[in-house]
Amino acid sequence: MSAAPAYSHYAQAAPQRYDFPGYREYDRFDSSPDISVVPGSGSRTKSSADSAVVLAKVTAIIMIVIALVCCARVFLSSMAVSTALEAREISSQINDARSDGSKLEVALSSLSNPSFVKQEAAALGMFAPDSDAVLKIDLSGDVVVTDAAGTLLLSGSADVIAQG
Repeated sequence: MSAAPAYSHYAQAAPQRYDFPGYREYDRFDSSPDISVVPGSGSRTKSSADSAVVLAKVTAIIMIVIALVCCARVFLSSMAVSTALEAREISSQINDARSDGSKLEVALSSLSNPSFVKQEAAALGMFAPDSDAVLKIDLSGDVVVTDAAGTLLLSGSADVIAQG
């Protein structure tokens, strides 16, 4: 037995090992296969599979868009409802403020009435003074004296008060 390499890096023709008649006609290395190519658009199953994938993608995109539109609609509806509730609350606060203002006007008119003031003063033990006990002070005469420059003269004012 001789030691022959198991493989070689160089291309070599395969050794002929089969010795039956007509082997050469079945030899695939020497003859080209009998295949004829017909140009066309491809098989129908592949195009229908591709169209099914495209249809699934388009359907998924449309469903996502519809879901986003529905979410936006729900968001806008909730914002509208919350705005309406806030408007209703503000309207009730305005009505309360108006009724409180009306009550304060009535209280002001009753408290500023002179007869009510006299009754409350009498309840507190106050009374009106007699007419002869009232002193009247006349401040019509001016006792302030100024010089030509407009400064006040204290001595001149004291002389006017002493004269009377």
